Amino acid sequence: MAFYTFKARSPNGVLITGEIEAESAKEAKQKVLERDLLPVSAELKSKSISLPSPLRSSKKNRIKDLIGFTRQFATMFKAGVPMERILGTLSKQTPNLELKAAIIEIGQDISGGASLMVSFSKHPVFFNELYVNMLNVGEQGGVLDQALLALSEILKREHKIIRGVKSATLYPKIVVVAFILVVTLLMMFVMPGFANFYAGFGAELPLPTRIMIGLSDFFVDYWYILFFMIITTFLSYKKFASTSKGALILDRLSFKVPVFGKLNLMVANARFGHLVSELYRSGLPLSKTLTVVGNTIGNKVFKNDIDDVRERMEAGTSLSEAMKDKPYFTPLLIESVSVGEQSGALDNVLTATAEFYDEEVSDMLEQLTTLLEPILLVGLFAMISLLAFAVFMPIWKTTQLVLPEI
Repeated sequence: MAFYTFKARSPNGVLITGEIEAESAKEAKQKVLERDLLPVSAELKSKSISLPSPLRSSKKNRIKDLIGFTRQFATMFKAGVPMERILGTLSKQTPNLELKAAIIEIGQDISGGASLMVSFSKHPVFFNELYVNMLNVGEQGGVLDQALLALSEILKREHKIIRGVKSATLYPKIVVVAFILVVTLLMMFVMPGFANFYAGFGAELPLPTRIMIGLSDFFVDYWYILFFMIITTFLSYKKFASTSKGALILDRLSFKVPVFGKLNLMVANARFGHLVSELYRSGLPLSKTLTVVGNTIGNKVFKNDIDDVRERMEAGTSLSEAMKDKPYFTPLLIESVSVGEQSGALDNVLTATAEFYDEEVSDMLEQLTTLLEPILLVGLFAMISLLAFAVFMPIWKTTQLVLPEI
């Protein structure tokens, strides 16, 4: 996706400018229209090349800062502090300079008469479509403090899952990186010595040894080509992932890879349950709720299923019926939606189901290292076996030839 700069008019005719994330100018205008604004234009934001800066926030810090901002916003608003004073105080407290600048600009827009939805939507880097719509519903319904608290809980869950995945995969990452470093050192400094030693015998070497010596020669003589190949592969992957087709393929694979596929599917279903229940509970129509959730769910394949479900609902099908033949909605979630529709408590049932998946995700994250150990062991055993055969087979053959003569 890319960022588009848009111009639009509010219901009272005020000209508004801002940024929005979309795949095309047409989609950008459609998203602006969904915010109850009349789009005038949408142009692709030009990319500027800048050096990394210590002042630029990472995504991890951005989420933490946003959680703190949202909770403080809710607390101060509930205490009856005027909006301009809230934003002025929060802009001084936040350590994130990018967020600080956004809050100051939001305060200026609100002082000029703009709504919360319009003011916050100009800063999609921090405030996505879900955030903006929750603010709008809270503002229109007079329950802004509740909407902000709900948003802070959503952000906390997102941060917990991200932190859990990073923590659970830290050990496998360390093992893989250490193994790559050891193999690199062996190829560049150890194997050349063995190659010179074996060359003195003038005998034909076993295939594993010839393979390892060949790899070692490549490492030593053409390391720059290897470095170029790694950089090219990484950049090609990033480019492929940034395209619509590439993102679709990668997101589909994310549900099919061993171990992580099941985890990603549970996370997606839990997010769907939480987001739909919060938006629907706040009073947003179900069709609009599905549009917002689809745009913020973070997975193209899952988004396509949500969009199809929304279109079927608009054609007159119930939510549970529309979800039935979609492969990425779990049977438990579909059955929960059916029960919720029949009982008239869809939001409560979805929350309960999502919380169940939260617990499943937490348990799986705790067991993730154990689940990954067999894969790591097989990979390590295969590489160590190849190295062992390559190094010791010639020695063993030489010993076999020498011993009979003795």
